[in-house]
Amino acid sequence: HRSHSSHRSGGGSHSSHVSHSSHSSHSSGSHSNHSSHNSHSNHSNHSSVSRAEVNPKTPKPTCKKAIDIASESPTSIVTIEFQGGEPTLNPEVLRFAVPYAKQVFSRKGKQVNFAIVTNLTVPDPDLLDWLIREGVSISTSLDGHRELHNSNRPLKNHLSTFDQWEAGLQLCRSLYEKHGYECEVGAIQTTTRQSLAYPHEIVNAYIEHGYHNLYIRPLTPLGCAAEEWQQVGYTPQEYLCFYTAILDDLFQRCKAGTIVTESTASIYLRRILLQDSVGHTEFRSPCGAAVGQMAVNYDGQIYTCDEGRMLANMGDSTFRLGDVDNTYEELVTSPAAHATCTASCVETLPLCCGCVYHPFCSVCPVVTYSSEGDLVSHDIHNYHCEISKGILQYLFRRLFDADEEELELLHKWAR
Repeated sequence: HRSHSSHRSGGGSHSSHVSHSSHSSHSSGSHSNHSSHNSHSNHSNHSSVSRAEVNPKTPKPTCKKAIDIASESPTSIVTIEFQGGEPTLNPEVLRFAVPYAKQVFSRKGKQVNFAIVTNLTVPDPDLLDWLIREGVSISTSLDGHRELHNSNRPLKNHLSTFDQWEAGLQLCRSLYEKHGYECEVGAIQTTTRQSLAYPHEIVNAYIEHGYHNLYIRPLTPLGCAAEEWQQVGYTPQEYLCFYTAILDDLFQRCKAGTIVTESTASIYLRRILLQDSVGHTEFRSPCGAAVGQMAVNYDGQIYTCDEGRMLANMGDSTFRLGDVDNTYEELVTSPAAHATCTASCVETLPLCCGCVYHPFCSVCPVVTYSSEGDLVSHDIHNYHCEISKGILQYLFRRLFDADEEELELLHKWAR
């Protein structure tokens, strides 16, 4: 079980995510959208999605077709990830999808892995036990201490999201122990404007809950996050001040003997120190959209990635590849797939090819298109670029100034 890097917070329609690379952070295959939700999440990893009153669920025939498409991927290992909304509110499709996919992939001599992203606020012990026995990797969200997590992810029933999440986490861990599995529930953090004041409290919350890794993520101005940017958003400089305060805290703790790492920094350090290309689709050039992952919405529409699906929820289907009645080949050779791959190859982009950081960096055409109206950025100070360059500048400065002890620590983070 790995900490899930593609995670989105609940608060929108369900989707199933398929990634096509055995090393991809979004596993190979297709996204399934199981769209019920029980929270009014103020954000998602990249944005908040629709808050519609009617929350359709993925029907079994759509799920079946999505799995069939995923099995056509040329890779030998595919991961199917169930997202939401809250996917555990659609147990019938979950219980159908996992055994059906195992059967289909087994016939083709391929391996299929499964992941589910859940807010753990409505844990069904029987369903969680079944998911764990079936080998489904469980990931969740932890934004920080109780007050911050509750503020970011209020429940419709007005109960404490944090308290219910905590109970759900303990249930999962007890079930892992019951079955003798040495596994962990992956957790990811999303940063809102309110988060900026609590870097140390966020670190403490993770350590207090037994985590030895954080995955700190900025909001991306898509969906409801774009509509409410003045309330939840921030500048790249504000985010970098927060993020580097967390890294400073973690490095101090590591030197004092408490080993806690941060995933974004670890990914960049692997690329810098080990020349590792890294499987995470969002850190690739070109990015993994369409060729490394697909997002299947509850209505059977298929998009390049979850960001493309979010944009469609805002009324713009530019990144639609097709639907579940298309073949895999038709989807990956669609105009949207071609355009996204071309626009995310940093070695050929005017503002990227001459940048000293381009061997370690990446771009997201969906975010660029959403903010600038073009797949290729014309703004050297765009939000994504400023954050990426700021993180890389921080890490190179630490490498340059590091003594032997810190250099060894940075290599440990890279490994």
